[in-house]
This record gives sequence, C-alpha cells and structure tokens, in this order.
Amino acid sequence: QLRPGDPGAFYNLACSYTQVGDNDLALRSLERALYLGYRDISHMLRDADLARLRRDPRFRKLVEKK
Repeated sequence: QLRPGDPGAFYNLACSYTQVGDNDLALRSLERALYLGYRDISHMLRDADLARLRRDPRFRKLVEKK
C-alpha cells in the first residue's frame, strides 16, 4: 500500500510471501511487479528467495508470458 506503483516493492513482497510459503500471494505480487515494469527475468530465475516458488508450475507460465 505504501508504494502501489513500485515494481521493486511488489517483487520484494513476492519474495517475502514465498519465504512464508504463500505461493498464491507470491505469484499475485510477482505478476503485479511484472505488470508495473519489473523486467529482470534472469534475476527471478536465480534469486534464492524465489526458489520454492520456481517449483510451482504457475511460476513458469508467468515467466513465459514475458
């Protein structure tokens, strides 16, 4: 809510949700980050904070859209 137009804030939120095991909210946050302009896909594919989320088939679908 503090930074509604900041893709980096939503990316970090996705990382946080992944760490607590909430893939649904993590994916929604990551989708919002991408919508807002986050484009560092290579970082998403190697970021340790998203390791658990990368095992979710929905993650791959989201990345393939970009």
